[in-house]
Amino acid sequence: MLALYWHKLFVPYWPIVMISLLCFIIASAAGLAAPVVMQLLIDNVLTAGERYQLHIISVGIVILYLLKGLFLYAYSYTMGRVGNQMLQAVRQEMYAKIQSMDYSYFLKRPPGEMISLFTNDLLFIQQAVTVSISDFIVESLNVIAIMLIMIYFDWQLSLVTFATLPFIVLAISFFNKKVGRLGALMTETMEKVSGLLHHSLLSVVTVQSYNREEYEYQKFSAKIWQAAGEFLKIQRLNAMLVPLIEFLAAIGLTVIIWFGGRAVIEGDLTIGGMFAFLVYIINIPPPVRKIAQAYTAMKLGLVAWKRIETLYAQQPAVIDGSLEVPAGVKGIVEFEQVSFRYRSDVEILNHISFTAKPGEFIAIVGPSGAGKSSIANLLLRLFDPTTGRIMVDGVNIRDYRVSQLRRRIGFIQQEPILFNASIRENIRYGCPDATAEQVEQAARMASAHDFIMELPQGYDSPAGEMGGLLSGGQRQRIAIARALILQPAILLLDEPTASLDTQSEMSVMESIRQASIGRTTFIITHRLSTLQPSDRVIYLSGGNIAVSGTQLDIMQHREIHLHDSALVNKPSC
Repeated sequence: MLALYWHKLFVPYWPIVMISLLCFIIASAAGLAAPVVMQLLIDNVLTAGERYQLHIISVGIVILYLLKGLFLYAYSYTMGRVGNQMLQAVRQEMYAKIQSMDYSYFLKRPPGEMISLFTNDLLFIQQAVTVSISDFIVESLNVIAIMLIMIYFDWQLSLVTFATLPFIVLAISFFNKKVGRLGALMTETMEKVSGLLHHSLLSVVTVQSYNREEYEYQKFSAKIWQAAGEFLKIQRLNAMLVPLIEFLAAIGLTVIIWFGGRAVIEGDLTIGGMFAFLVYIINIPPPVRKIAQAYTAMKLGLVAWKRIETLYAQQPAVIDGSLEVPAGVKGIVEFEQVSFRYRSDVEILNHISFTAKPGEFIAIVGPSGAGKSSIANLLLRLFDPTTGRIMVDGVNIRDYRVSQLRRRIGFIQQEPILFNASIRENIRYGCPDATAEQVEQAARMASAHDFIMELPQGYDSPAGEMGGLLSGGQRQRIAIARALILQPAILLLDEPTASLDTQSEMSVMESIRQASIGRTTFIITHRLSTLQPSDRVIYLSGGNIAVSGTQLDIMQHREIHLHDSALVNKPSC
């Protein structure tokens, strides 16, 4: 896993990383040379009274620390830059991967899980990449260099010093196993926090209308405090580890002072050598502490990376085809013995067969759960049939490129989704190169032009987040215009007039009827008024086509007429 982690994040940037590490090595070498210079100062200058060498050594110390500062700056800047570039690349890859997944992937996962991947998990990875991994590497090199220099000074004293290192390593290993487990729990809790926040923001009207603000607050607070408790446990472990390392180092330092002091008294070690040796010993705990902290952050980063790896391991259930959809596609739609189930135990459609031709206006009706929207989802290839096949112009839609197939279908949802952009940008969302004239023409066909021109900025007026600056009916008409601007061969309408008043509905339905001329049009509806222009009505019940015929045929079917309300206009409460 660590090898994959390294390869994914570091290999593309290895030249810059190598330059950055070289800068650190130079800076570290300058810092490590300082105690040697101090030894020379004590043994050769202060003891002997050499003024000239005092000036040289003083200038040398200034130069050493100047070099150290410059190269540390270069190291910190380049590593920070590399870390940010890595994270941007990972974000882009993650977003592209999510966009490539089919609709079923999103149905199986709560939004909070995906939001958490982009926020909490990436923050842990960013900390690991930009700081912790580099700290782990360079501080380990720093400790090794100090140990080699100490061996050069006095190998016997060095062995005494190194006797405490195994205890430090064991302490780090013990604490970080616990940190890894707590880190996994904390990321799961933060995922639930993100999900609760997402749910609360989307449901704010429902929450406030039912006076459930306090309930939602308590639920959110409970998860926040749970995450805080898990984070506090990690911090407590880190807080225990650092003084433990320093205590073990202090024991080693005390032993060295005793043995080193005897060596100086007996003439086996100079005072300058003793001073330099002690400085190196004192310099060991800070990098060891950084290594421990870096290892903790790396463990959290690895936990987060494993969660992201599960995303990369996913493969879309809807596989893209290779055939180009002809520019002159007619839009002949054939469902041949199509069955579909969302899960293995729930049959939504059962051997559905029908054919729709260009210019034909087909209404699909039936009770809730009958499979009406599933027909739309299958035609758009948001899902693939469990059995059977769907043909467009005699070609299985599995063989077409998904993007081109959807480009030939104008789809209008029951709950229109608008983006936080201008009305013009929303209308031409699926056709970015559309001219102003084409945008206006589509808006007129959707009976949207008049209300758009009444807005302060006309077509440049903002729609707001999720279309929040527009009324429900206005959002629906913008969505209709967005579908019509594609000039699709197939129109797919899911309750397109559900949010419109009677007058607007009549106008929009007439516009849709005009737009449907020469096109294959499907309308999913519960409203009797939207059946009027239909050439054929398909009534679904229990995943089967119960009746298929004209509106009169449907209304004459006694069982449907008496026991189902799908074709009846209900008065509002």
